[in-house]
Amino acid sequence: MMAAVNSVESRRTHDSMASQGFRWRRFTFILSTAVLLAACSGGGSGDGGSDRDSDASNPPVSNGFVYDGPAPVNAEIQSFKLNFYDNLVADNRCGLCHTPGGSGGVHFVNRDDVNAAWQSAKEVVHLLAPAKSEVVQRVVQGHNCWIAGGESSCGVTIESYVEKWASALSQSTNAILLTPRTFYNPSASQKLPDSYNDVTELSGNQLNLSDSDELIGLLVEYCAGCHSDASPQAQTPFFASGNVDIAYEALRGKIDLSHPEQSRIIVRLIEERHNCGSDCSVIASELVEAIERFSLLVPEESIDREVTQISAAQQLIRDGIVASAGGRYEADVIAKWEFREGQGTTVADTSGVAPAMVLSVVGDHEWMSGWGMRFNGGRVQSSVSASKKLENLLSATGEYTIEMWIAPFNVSQEDAWITGYSGSSTSSNLVLSQTLYNYDVATRSSVIADNSGGLPLTSTDADAEFAQATLQHVVATFDPVAGRQIFVNGVNTEAEDVTGGGLLNNWNDGFALTLANSVAGTNSWKGAIRLAAIHNRKLSPEQISVNFEAGVGQKYYQLFSLSELLDDAGNCHSGSGENRLDYCYIVFEVSEYDDASYLFARPAFVNINPNPSPLNFRLQGLRLGINGKLSLVGQSFGNVDTSVDSSQFIDVGFSHKGKIVSEQGAIIAKEFGANGASRDEFFLAFSTIGGKVSNLDDGSDRSANYRVSGAVGANKSDIVVRTFDAINQSFSVFTGVSSASTVISLVTGKSVIGTFESLKKQLPSVSDFQAYMSSHQMAATQLAAAYCDAMVQDSTLRSEIFPDFDFTGNVSQHPLMSDEGTLGDEYWGSSIVDPLIDRVMNTQLLSASIRDGIRRQLVKLVTDSDDFYPYVFDGTNYVPDPDPDTHNKKDGLRYCENNSTCSDAKTLEVVKGVCTALLGSGASIIN
Repeated sequence: MMAAVNSVESRRTHDSMASQGFRWRRFTFILSTAVLLAACSGGGSGDGGSDRDSDASNPPVSNGFVYDGPAPVNAEIQSFKLNFYDNLVADNRCGLCHTPGGSGGVHFVNRDDVNAAWQSAKEVVHLLAPAKSEVVQRVVQGHNCWIAGGESSCGVTIESYVEKWASALSQSTNAILLTPRTFYNPSASQKLPDSYNDVTELSGNQLNLSDSDELIGLLVEYCAGCHSDASPQAQTPFFASGNVDIAYEALRGKIDLSHPEQSRIIVRLIEERHNCGSDCSVIASELVEAIERFSLLVPEESIDREVTQISAAQQLIRDGIVASAGGRYEADVIAKWEFREGQGTTVADTSGVAPAMVLSVVGDHEWMSGWGMRFNGGRVQSSVSASKKLENLLSATGEYTIEMWIAPFNVSQEDAWITGYSGSSTSSNLVLSQTLYNYDVATRSSVIADNSGGLPLTSTDADAEFAQATLQHVVATFDPVAGRQIFVNGVNTEAEDVTGGGLLNNWNDGFALTLANSVAGTNSWKGAIRLAAIHNRKLSPEQISVNFEAGVGQKYYQLFSLSELLDDAGNCHSGSGENRLDYCYIVFEVSEYDDASYLFARPAFVNINPNPSPLNFRLQGLRLGINGKLSLVGQSFGNVDTSVDSSQFIDVGFSHKGKIVSEQGAIIAKEFGANGASRDEFFLAFSTIGGKVSNLDDGSDRSANYRVSGAVGANKSDIVVRTFDAINQSFSVFTGVSSASTVISLVTGKSVIGTFESLKKQLPSVSDFQAYMSSHQMAATQLAAAYCDAMVQDSTLRSEIFPDFDFTGNVSQHPLMSDEGTLGDEYWGSSIVDPLIDRVMNTQLLSASIRDGIRRQLVKLVTDSDDFYPYVFDGTNYVPDPDPDTHNKKDGLRYCENNSTCSDAKTLEVVKGVCTALLGSGASIIN
């Protein structure tokens, strides 16, 4: 919770420095030409850059232009006009050039005839992949962008127009159109050695990466001012650390051994000119050559096709079909920000409702891959003139819905504005904010007299702790009768609006909209925003649920061809060579789960042959492969066992019927970090498919003996989880603490029964293993802490469970395994760990080696004398300790800061910690 070698290129050779020099010269030439911007063929469009300084808040159709040509001849052209043409025909967009008499060669906004414009637009628009449209790519490169400094936002805006045009055409079927993909064999790749020591062994001590002219040595020379854990201005990643192990680990995802010039650290220098002044090319050249020398040591890896049944390969961006529509309800949306840009200082309003509320970025922020932005004190803000759209359209209906996909960084921030339509921190029309575990809404209305802040707040129940530091769908609604309501992850929080509804007729139209802070910058909200939308109607609970189920972020449909494996000519494939078409695919919904991983979900088999024949085969053991090898993690489809029978195909949400292979998902790591989506290459492997059997080897010695999931219609999982009531009673039996105990926990601040009641909704309600989520685990851990605390507070109970442990002694006086060998192991292991293992775990099912492994980890949790992480918490994040010598905090629980003598209470805290670690684990939750 991982790229690719281009499969149509020949394998790279490393036999001479001359070839290295040639690649570098070719690379610099490509970079030099890539910065040239496209321009119109004639005058009127400038030199390819943005030659207009237009107000981004202006309506698209301006300067009095009114279309009076022939009417659209059919519904398709009418859709084109409403969603694409009308938004781009303005003088300050495309209307002056791309019409007869203008300088543009393609008249896709022909002002004389919208039907002719539609015909021309098909030359520059890709309806199946809007982002690949020529008209989008041109504006991203700087051609006549109407948003100052916002080329990426201009591109996102036009892309959204194309999506709406395409979506309108497919509304009758609401199905994703699947088209044949290009066939690629999985490529070989080079895997970065696991550790710095592995590099040393691989080179036979002939290459030291920390030498002054090698990779880490060069990074220390050029980048240690920021990218070192010892720097006063320390910024991750620490690939310029003086500690070679830290530096090497930080390089993961930042270098490409197969294509050194495409490494992230090189792209940052050449394309983004990151802190390198006039020496960017020189520094980049040195680093590229150092990566190439490193690359010479690392062998290429590839899967053995002779013994493994594998699909064709695919890359996410190169080959995926973008899932643009996403199944959301947006009939009443008036503003929408999806943070698609990934770069720049503006965020496009993709609602299509004029005027566009383009947001400008202010302060500390970071773009996320897969759409989104992190805020750590910064904000994004619309202009006052564009924000008037909210006052006009919301006060007219008297209703609103604020919809957000957000991930708070913590639950300790207060009065932190997620969304604000305000003039100051005390004067606002509307605010959605977070205070600790609560979401709050303030709204100015006619029933709140003489109050410019919209108080009193409507807030979620503090005890329910709806706000969590994880990705959440948060929705605030308002209507004149019910007033304010708050929904989290599709659930009505039952937050009470004590003032009722009223009218929105007293709003101030001189305010501006902000996200992640107030206009004054005094109400910082720290977290990530993946999507924000404003609707001028109150969405129903059903509509909110639809948008929650649709999810968030950029998604792709990835088609993996099975045509070679099934070998059913005329049915699964036709033609040959460049004219070959494949029809039989496993389709995954794939998205970038975060900056470090991908989510593969809901695989389905489809045959997109327009004239298919009957098909019947068995599919077993589906596994995910990346960059020429099987992934070591995320193989949750490994136990799939299903029959694919075309006579039983059903609607699976695509243009062709098929068979759902599994309803669950899997997460695998990126291998190229932030650049992974454009570089990592995937494929599928099967234990058995169509009678062909594989000898699968993922390179690890790990094995699983239990089926953890089942395909639809197959047997259920062998593993189930305890439900909330069973977990509660289990914890009671394990600790001896009554489930009705009213003893106040020093950990949770509540009694055991109070903790259970507050967490009951967050604990598993069904025993299905596939339904178990991280939020369930967090709740179980909190409940375990309450029980362990109550047990340790009860002197009778703790004496019964730990009869050989001296609770009266100071923890600093207890023997240590690291200091006193087996004595410490026997003392902590025998006195504390062994009794807990025997109570909590079914020891009859544990092998001696597994039990010993668990025991060692729990003893080490207490006695570890190393200090591997000299970091301190600054209130938001863990950062390098500015004075590690005074930190001196060993990792074991029994140690105190600066190696000082601990208080007597520390002994009880250590025992609570060991108890919680075991009680809150899968040992007591999984059956």
